[in-house]
Amino acid sequence: MYQLLIVDDEKVIRDGLAAWTWERYGVQVAGCCAHGLEALQFISNRPVDIVMTDIRMPFMDGIALMESLNRLYPFIKIIVLSGYGDFAYAQKATQHGAVDYLLKPVPFAELPKSIARLTERLDEQKQKEERLEVLTRKARQLTKVLRDDFLGRLLEKPLSPELLEQGSAESEILLEADRYAVAVVQLDRIAIHNQRISERELNLIAFSLDNILSDLWDSQQFGYHLVDKTAMAAYLLSKHDDHRRFGDIASQLHRYIGLFKSTFSIGIGATVASPFAIHQSMHAARAALADNVQEGAVRVGGLPNAPESDPPTTAFIGLEDDEEGPGPDPAFHDSIILVEAKRYMKANYGRSLTLKEVADHVFISTGHLSSLFKNAGERFLKYLTTIRMNKAKELMLDNSYKVYEIVELVGYSDPAYFTEVFKKHTGKTPNEFRGKLKQPRNG
Repeated sequence: MYQLLIVDDEKVIRDGLAAWTWERYGVQVAGCCAHGLEALQFISNRPVDIVMTDIRMPFMDGIALMESLNRLYPFIKIIVLSGYGDFAYAQKATQHGAVDYLLKPVPFAELPKSIARLTERLDEQKQKEERLEVLTRKARQLTKVLRDDFLGRLLEKPLSPELLEQGSAESEILLEADRYAVAVVQLDRIAIHNQRISERELNLIAFSLDNILSDLWDSQQFGYHLVDKTAMAAYLLSKHDDHRRFGDIASQLHRYIGLFKSTFSIGIGATVASPFAIHQSMHAARAALADNVQEGAVRVGGLPNAPESDPPTTAFIGLEDDEEGPGPDPAFHDSIILVEAKRYMKANYGRSLTLKEVADHVFISTGHLSSLFKNAGERFLKYLTTIRMNKAKELMLDNSYKVYEIVELVGYSDPAYFTEVFKKHTGKTPNEFRGKLKQPRNG
């Protein structure tokens, strides 16, 4: 039987699809996942033939999932589920190789036809794809195992020239830089708060962190990373001496606090000039992190037995410039959630955006999110309106945009309502505001 993975952030849809009579059509439900990252982890451990995926999901949406599947598992067939209003996404889905497209709610009467078309194509390609799958997976898994093993040894102790050359060649790691530095990324939820988590959640966290760092670090050619599931930490090897990149990574990781339910702290080791000394930077990074118990901090440490120089520094990260920095008080976690909520709002103001969607993104209730805004002396709708109005005023400077176009670009559908809100915010209608911009200045 062909193996099917169902990916949708709505549990009622996952359960409904899983209960359908798939076996009658030669298909078996291998599992269900709530978002793209979880689906990729599932597929890495259990091969599937068909992925039926929603488009709009947290952390990794359906389009991003399809891009990853096309790159990593091109033989998997994809069926897209989508709401009626997501036709533009459906067009993108077909561009990324989706073989069928079904509207929600799924009309079960159409499923037999869709599955029959799909299984016919799978039957034709099955033998060839199975051979390719086995060879590709073995090669990828072998390289990954060799790389993780070599990085583990490289970070822990000095290696002989022979072992260094052999290990770097086998694991496809280039060590030809003039400077190296190591950072330890710690999940505060586990390291500071000692929260117990299930084995399944531990595996998902480790897999997700590994996947995210591959995109944020390795693929940017900054260096290499290694995830230590036992310590629930990640090690970043930089082939440069710019420590700001470590801080940038910390800030980017804070976008995923909803997934990891944790803030991140980083210990940064001193720069070394040789791959034979990388382990010294690693130990300095660990020591720097151990000296600092505040969550969400970046700590820079020196080399053991090195002459005294400027003292190590500590800085909080993950907050935007216009936000109030978190102190070591119990409200720190809530402030991080509010920052992520605001970041999400700034990234999605150009469409319909509800309190529930933002609350779901940061994995809290709508009441909790409203309270966070209230405690900060703000309101959700007022903050969203301010974002939109500031962007609208910015777009008004460009005469190539018509007012009705600006209305749509900042997330409104009714020009009359936009005009009312804009006038309340600026004291002028859009046309009056733009007319004032055209007036010559005195002097």
